[in-house]
Amino acid sequence: MLEIRDVETIDKKSLNHVGRKYKKKQILLYDTKRRIDDFVSKLKYRKDGKYEDIPHFIVSKMGDIYQVLHMDYSSVTFGDHELDRKQIKIAVENLGWLQKNTITGYYSNWIGDPHRTEPFIRSWRDKFYWDRYTDQQTESIVNLCEYICEEKQIDKRVVSSHGYIEKIDKFKGIVCKSNFSNIYTDINPSFNFKKFLDDEI
Repeated sequence: MLEIRDVETIDKKSLNHVGRKYKKKQILLYDTKRRIDDFVSKLKYRKDGKYEDIPHFIVSKMGDIYQVLHMDYSSVTFGDHELDRKQIKIAVENLGWLQKNTITGYYSNWIGDPHRTEPFIRSWRDKFYWDRYTDQQTESIVNLCEYICEEKQIDKRVVSSHGYIEKIDKFKGIVCKSNFSNIYTDINPSFNFKKFLDDEI
């Protein structure tokens, strides 16, 4: 059985979200771009508590699943009401693209968080080094997506690419943020979309 935890440090009533129920048609995957504790703090305190991009779920590097927002509700990611309200959003703990310090040889993300393992290397969207997704994390994402699809009658199909897809807003199923525009770098190229196909979601 899927274990979904609560984020105990968040007062859900204080989150800036749309509290009306909407029919969901997409599951959106995107990166936290920082460690999970820092991401939760951002949800609570950024813009003096008025931060709008609230995920429904967060999946940690360890594969733990946390629910932040009720699945019926919505938040603002793209600033497009028609698009945002039909998505269930999963924030995946990942530092995103990395930069290498040429003197020390160490890697860090865009805000200076250190990266302590070997990065995934691929040239994509003007970046070269990437934080990897863990196996347990990917498995939890697949299981969570399957659960959401069943609960909310979302089509069990996935865009198995991190590239830009024209008219992706019309797609019914699982997408990632980088499908919507070339300016986004999440989900990054290290993500194994074959896991969705292997598990026949």
